[in-house]
Amino acid sequence: MFKLMDSGLLPYLFLLLAVIIGWLLGRYSRSEKPDQVDQEEASYYRGLRFLLSEQPGTAVDQFIDAIPVSEDSLPTHLSLANLMRSKGELEAATRIHQNLLSRPTLPQDKLHQVHLELAKDYISAGLLDRAERLLRDLAEESESWAKEALEQLQHIYQAERDWLRAVAVARRRLPKPGWLLKAKFDEAQQAVATALSHYHCELAEQALSNGRESEARKELQHARQMDKDNVRACLMMARLSLREQPQYSLNLLHRLAESQSAYAAEVLPIFREAFLRMSDADAYQVALQQLANVTGSAALHIEVARLLRESSGDAEARRYLLEAARQRPNLGILTALLASEGSESSEVLAPALKLILKETPQYRCRRCGFSGRKLHWLCPSCEQWGTIAPIRGTQGD
Repeated sequence: MFKLMDSGLLPYLFLLLAVIIGWLLGRYSRSEKPDQVDQEEASYYRGLRFLLSEQPGTAVDQFIDAIPVSEDSLPTHLSLANLMRSKGELEAATRIHQNLLSRPTLPQDKLHQVHLELAKDYISAGLLDRAERLLRDLAEESESWAKEALEQLQHIYQAERDWLRAVAVARRRLPKPGWLLKAKFDEAQQAVATALSHYHCELAEQALSNGRESEARKELQHARQMDKDNVRACLMMARLSLREQPQYSLNLLHRLAESQSAYAAEVLPIFREAFLRMSDADAYQVALQQLANVTGSAALHIEVARLLRESSGDAEARRYLLEAARQRPNLGILTALLASEGSESSEVLAPALKLILKETPQYRCRRCGFSGRKLHWLCPSCEQWGTIAPIRGTQGD
């Protein structure tokens, strides 16, 4: 038993039970001659031998021959096909599903289920155009499987960066608001709404790259309607409003920094530009220091120290950094403090700490734990929108 588990064949034990049940159902559901039953039995065991010896193509053919297709044996066929797909044997999985579709004895709802599984085979194989056609038909024809078909369609359009179609499908997956009340989303629907919000951000970026600012603004308004906490939409709107509405930009950035202080470092460049468009450097320093105290951001504290160095000298900047380090010890603040000392030891320690900071992840996905030094709006690991955030703490901002 332990050798079998170590050889990687344990999943087949679970499949084997389902296969045996399906075979027995097929055997005893029909009245056949003994020699026909013996032939099926031999075919069944040959298929099992090929499966356990990791010859999936031959095994699939043997099981297709041995297990009759019926509503009772359908789970057995689907289990084998899912196993093949999970192992990367996409041709085998596709052959099983196509064999099921060729049998008109299955009820319509079960055929729709097989269509969905076949579409997943095509997606795994990268044949997105074939999968798209199946899923679009399924979304229109099957009430039972339309929800999952739309989910798969959304993933296809997202992978193809076809944001307009992704928006259309995502909206179909959400409940429509009533006349007086806004639609309330459960956890799954909120994930769809978040994705939809980012699709509008993608469309806004496309519009901006083509010089269509008014269109970009509309897309960002849609993005913020779908997800009021979308940091990306807020930052884009603030940057878009810099030239004509700097005060509006500042208001957006203040609310964002105060409500989601982890993103204070992302706010800083736009905040600096917006403030300096409206006032002088002294006013910017006062406002920045107030925001740094509210958010506790190391990036903002370091920026305040830089301004103090320019206006009041090194001693005042060191005093400020020392007080910030006492309140919230942080690798970034300590590095800046050491760099400002000018002593022989600091000349050695400060570069070493900067090197550590350079190799330390700055962002982490709240869902899967993926980390890195770049802010991705779509997590490269779990492919969820808006789950990556700056790391806060002694080694973060």
